[in-house]
Amino acid sequence: MEDVHDLFKDDPLHYYNYAVAIGNVRNSFRQQGRKWIARSVGVLLNPLDLPVEQLQIKIHDEILPSRFHTLFRLGKGRALVSYTFALDYEEIERFDIQNKVYLSYTDSRGFGLEKGILYRIQDRRKGELYQGKVIQIPEYNTSVFFRQSKNNLMYFTVRKTNISDTPWQQLKINAAYFLAKLLPKQKSILMFEKESARYEESASVVYERLIDQGYENVDFVLDPTYPFIQSIPKKYRSHIVFKGSFKHYLKFFRATTFIGSEMLVHSIDLRIANRHALKKLEDKNNNYVFLQHGVMYMVSLDSESRRFFKPLKLKGKYRVVTSSVAEARHFIELGGYPEDVLYITGLPKFDKNEWLPTADRIVIMPTWRPWEYNEARYDFTETKYYHMIERMIEAIPESLREKVTVLVHPLFLDAVKGKTYPLQKYISTETKYDDVLKQAKILITDYSSIAYDAFYRGSNVIFYWEEKDESLENYGENTKLMLNPDNAFGDICMNASDLSACIVRNYESGQVPLYRKRYKELVTFEDGENTDRLIECLKKDEIV
Repeated sequence: MEDVHDLFKDDPLHYYNYAVAIGNVRNSFRQQGRKWIARSVGVLLNPLDLPVEQLQIKIHDEILPSRFHTLFRLGKGRALVSYTFALDYEEIERFDIQNKVYLSYTDSRGFGLEKGILYRIQDRRKGELYQGKVIQIPEYNTSVFFRQSKNNLMYFTVRKTNISDTPWQQLKINAAYFLAKLLPKQKSILMFEKESARYEESASVVYERLIDQGYENVDFVLDPTYPFIQSIPKKYRSHIVFKGSFKHYLKFFRATTFIGSEMLVHSIDLRIANRHALKKLEDKNNNYVFLQHGVMYMVSLDSESRRFFKPLKLKGKYRVVTSSVAEARHFIELGGYPEDVLYITGLPKFDKNEWLPTADRIVIMPTWRPWEYNEARYDFTETKYYHMIERMIEAIPESLREKVTVLVHPLFLDAVKGKTYPLQKYISTETKYDDVLKQAKILITDYSSIAYDAFYRGSNVIFYWEEKDESLENYGENTKLMLNPDNAFGDICMNASDLSACIVRNYESGQVPLYRKRYKELVTFEDGENTDRLIECLKKDEIV
């Protein structure tokens, strides 16, 4: 190992910031009363000989009670240390989903240092997708664990408990992984939608068309508790595999092609804590077709919050479905996508869109706010998301308020199910989005792609941008809205007082020709043949 003292000998400050780090060789995490205690042993690089007892652990802007102890020195600037730190429930409730773990130090002059901690000293700078033991907190439906990033940094994950978190599910996943390695290789396709829990987006439309065309190597993964499973025609149910079953895991590991309306991880379990599954998701030989769950022309693709939409570098075939030249250009110019991975075919789910002549509902659906996700799981009514919905409903004239239906984002559904709260009578949790949109006279949203879906059907759309600046800041660096007053296909309201008059105007009239023209620039196809266009592209590229 290169002597760290020689790396930055002419630049002490840079040397200081680079070299103070911990590479763990062992760590554990256990419950102790209302606290969770982490213990670890690691190699401390400490060339400036900082006082070990003043080092602390920081997670999510919280300096945690920490204790460092030198076991023995390994030479100048290095030591084997043990350290512990504690987390209590109240701190965990405020954490984000992913939280980087820092080594923190502040001297008597106020000079501070924060340095990310290496997950494993053995891996140096390359992460191998390890994670620690998953600890479940049943009373909050929460699981927590430490994990290794791609850059071998330690992160603390706080998320809702997954079906795959139990020891029995982990055993099934591991058994399926080893069995898949023993079985002969085959070309197979696994299809899925959000969290493998829905059957109403583009993936289900393409799946049914492939079954109709006689494909036998296609399966669709679906949660067995999906409430509308009996409404799926029997001919399509024979190729549905239930999420969390051994068959699901085996199909996942044997799949050569994934086709879905979400990121690939939704084909098994969101933020799964299993190394074999993570390696399969990272496999460069996968074919992956991203159908999109909505038109991607709202929040810019160069936003920090859209990093997971960056183009994948696969040896297999990677394709993304878009709805127009304008949307494809967005992927190329702001997302960094090569032109040859983009299909301009339109979204398959639009082929099945319906709008009833009797449509009279006012549907409210703000988009997901990832920075409020954990807060929403603990108390949905205390989030800014909820309070904004309150103001929107209050702006609706009393005579129309009985027409209101609120659709919360799918990732917030668990936060409202089974709860009692003032807006409960307006919020729909058991109805398919598709059924609600069939009856929507007006859709009110902030930045959700559901706006494109509703307008395609015939609804008027109102964009409510009261918290636009704050939201763009929270979405991260470079974020901007692709829609603006010059290309938006609906009225824009910046506050609740403007919204009231806007609702009355839109409820009493049809779509404005100017808005239809603008929409056509972003969603080109209206012929109901998006699915056929896509399948022809897939055949041409020998993906199916």
